[in-house]
Amino acid sequence: MSDGGGQREEAIEELLARLSLPNANRQLIDRALTHASVAEQGDAQWLDYEALEFLGDAALGLVIAHYLYETRPEGSPGEYSQLRAQVVNQNTLARVAQRWDLGPAIRLGKGEEQSGGRERVSLLADCVESLIAAVYLDRGWNETRRIVERMFAEELRSLAEGAPVWDYKSQLQQYCQGRRMALPDFVMVRTEGPDHAKQFEVEVRLDGQKEGHGTGRSKKEAEQNAARQALKGRGVIET
Repeated sequence: MSDGGGQREEAIEELLARLSLPNANRQLIDRALTHASVAEQGDAQWLDYEALEFLGDAALGLVIAHYLYETRPEGSPGEYSQLRAQVVNQNTLARVAQRWDLGPAIRLGKGEEQSGGRERVSLLADCVESLIAAVYLDRGWNETRRIVERMFAEELRSLAEGAPVWDYKSQLQQYCQGRRMALPDFVMVRTEGPDHAKQFEVEVRLDGQKEGHGTGRSKKEAEQNAARQALKGRGVIET
C-alpha cells in the first residue's frame, strides 16, 4: 500500500490547516482520501471514499445551487443548471484538488500509485467530493458551505463577475458583428401555461431567415436556447 506513513499524515494536517479545519474528524477525512485500490490489494481494513463521493457530489451541487440562487435571484432553472455545470464537473474539481494540493494526502494501492493515480483527473475530482461529504457528516450544512466557498473561491468569483461562457445570445451577436451581418432578431412565437408555470417559445432569425428555435420557462432562457441552436447550425459550437 502506498500510504506514505508519516508524510501522508503530515499532508492531511497541512490540508486541514489550510481549510481551517483543525478539529475535523480524522477517521472521516482518512476515509475520504482513501482509494478503492487499497482494499483491492488486500488491505481490507481501510474503507474507501466511493460512498462518500456520492454524498459529496449531492452536497456540492446543493451549495453551488444555493450560491447561484442568492447571487443571481432572477435566473431561470436552465441558467442555473448551465452555471452549476461550469463548477460541478470533473476538470474543475481536479483543478481545485491540485490548487489545494490534495495529492499527497491520498492513500493509494501500489498499482494505482505506479500508474499515476495521484495525478489522475477523475481520482482527484472524486477526492474533492468525498472530502466535502466528510465535512458535511462531521460539521453539517453551514460548515460545508464555508468549505466549498473557500475551496471554489476562484470559480465562484468568475460566476459572479462576468457573462458565462454559455451566453449563446452574446456569442451569436458577436458572430453576426464579425461578419457584418444584421444583429439576430429574436421573435416570440408563443407563450402558454399558467403564470406560475409559463412556457415561452422563441425563434431567432438571421437576415430574415429562421435559424434557431428555443423554449424555456422565461423569455431569456428561450432566447438562449434559440441562439444555441443557431450557433450549432452554423457550425460555431458542437453541443
